[in-house]
Amino acid sequence: MQTSINWTDPINWFIALALLILLAGQLWLISRNQSLASGRKWIRAGLNLLLWLVIVSYFLQPHWQRQSPSSHALLIGDDVPTSFARHLKDSLHIQDSFSSRNFRAEYDSITLAGQRFPTETLTQLSNAALQWIPYNQLNQLTDIHWKGIVRQGEMQRVAGRILSSEKQLLRLRFGKQTLDSVALHEGDNAFFLRFPAFSRGRSQSELVLGSTTTLDTIRFFTRTTEPLTVQFLLNSPDFESKTLADWLGKQGHTVQVVTTLSTNIRSNVNINKVGKTVGKTTPDLIITEPGNAANATVRKAVADGKAVLFINLTNPETDCQTINKVLGSKWQVRKTASEPVVPIGNGLSSLPYRFTDNLNQFAVTGYPIAVQRTSGRVGVSLLSETYPVSLSGDSLTYNRVWSAVLARLSPSDKNVIQVDEPIYSGLQQAITINNTSNASSRLSVGKDTVSLVKSPINDRLTTGQSLFRQTGWQTVQDTLAVYVNARNQNDPIAERQLVNRFMIAHAEHNPVREGIARTTTVQVPNWVWLFLLVSCFTALWIEPKLI
Repeated sequence: MQTSINWTDPINWFIALALLILLAGQLWLISRNQSLASGRKWIRAGLNLLLWLVIVSYFLQPHWQRQSPSSHALLIGDDVPTSFARHLKDSLHIQDSFSSRNFRAEYDSITLAGQRFPTETLTQLSNAALQWIPYNQLNQLTDIHWKGIVRQGEMQRVAGRILSSEKQLLRLRFGKQTLDSVALHEGDNAFFLRFPAFSRGRSQSELVLGSTTTLDTIRFFTRTTEPLTVQFLLNSPDFESKTLADWLGKQGHTVQVVTTLSTNIRSNVNINKVGKTVGKTTPDLIITEPGNAANATVRKAVADGKAVLFINLTNPETDCQTINKVLGSKWQVRKTASEPVVPIGNGLSSLPYRFTDNLNQFAVTGYPIAVQRTSGRVGVSLLSETYPVSLSGDSLTYNRVWSAVLARLSPSDKNVIQVDEPIYSGLQQAITINNTSNASSRLSVGKDTVSLVKSPINDRLTTGQSLFRQTGWQTVQDTLAVYVNARNQNDPIAERQLVNRFMIAHAEHNPVREGIARTTTVQVPNWVWLFLLVSCFTALWIEPKLI
């Protein structure tokens, strides 16, 4: 039993003293009354004492602690249909359920159903233990993410989940061309789509369900690769190398084509000679044939950590042995068909072999090309001629192939900014700078500045957090950009992210657990005090009239 009286306040001492004087005065007056019999004195004294005790108790306002079981309620989001809410309520055996419009924050434990809740409702849940059951609508995304910034030629990967109502096709589409697709089955599907980022700057593609339903727009920024110095070492000129050299030149790379025409006669053709000059230093990339694996220029390039790509293979098993013997690589291939070449789609064909797996070997996704890391980077292509694709006018496919190859063979860039999409305004998102070469502690994003913190385990990795207050394309360090989506109730992914962030923050800052008995404060209600006072005064009024 406790009291709410503050005894440090002098007025409370005066009230207590007055109550004691009142009791003493009443008892003294009753004892001095000679007209009352002894029995009546005891009755009147008892009634006055009882009234005095009620007044004192009201003054002290006693209260006590009581253990009570936790209460549980179901909070239904605005996106949840009535049938699903009723099924959920019955299966969880929850008696009380509310929508965000009539919710009362008086429960110890609350289960959230769905993801469309007003922010004002979520802020009322800070003292309750929470569980969350998302509601998945048919033919809508339940999760999706991709890279916000990629290097040209790098594989852009789009991963997510969707609840499909039937068997149908999910496609990534750039204009009218399908970049990648996956067949969905009825029910919950995890999907993974990928394609090489061949365009430059601000890019976007559409995620289309079936033939017409656009689920989302995949917006990302493609940063250009640093211009390379490329040298071709060829035994004889051919259309494949000439077409590739011209394409590299149009991409801004410095190219030198060295071709042996006959004994002691060599041809040198330079493209974009201004800037870096091939020959004075080891080129960044040498493109050659297996017969030149023992060439001193090739061996020096690998020893210096540069890249070499072998094309125009004729007998992959013998050619790989030749390359391994000279450069210390571990290439192994297996024959897959008896035909001289096999089609692989989009007008491309390949030698009938495939690479066996190796720990330091990385495939160029989607194509029979791989790169092994030794002291340098050694690539081997099993593609047969690709120039017919370019001559046929399918420059898009040609760009995709060789952009993906260059991305694997190019050296690692400095200050690589990485951010996951989709980004929503007002929701905190991490930005990472990998392979950082400076000690800058700030990063400009649009009109905001992000503070960077160096990783405690990797001094070349820094991270920061931004709320991305502006929407649309936002510049990053003046040369890059990220796309920030406006947060609205028509976007199920935005709603899920908001509730998910809220649940994470709630779990970190609120140790409340469902099912634990709670302690509540109990005190006498005011109507009880009124009843007791009226009863005592009534008894004192009736007592003289009884006799």
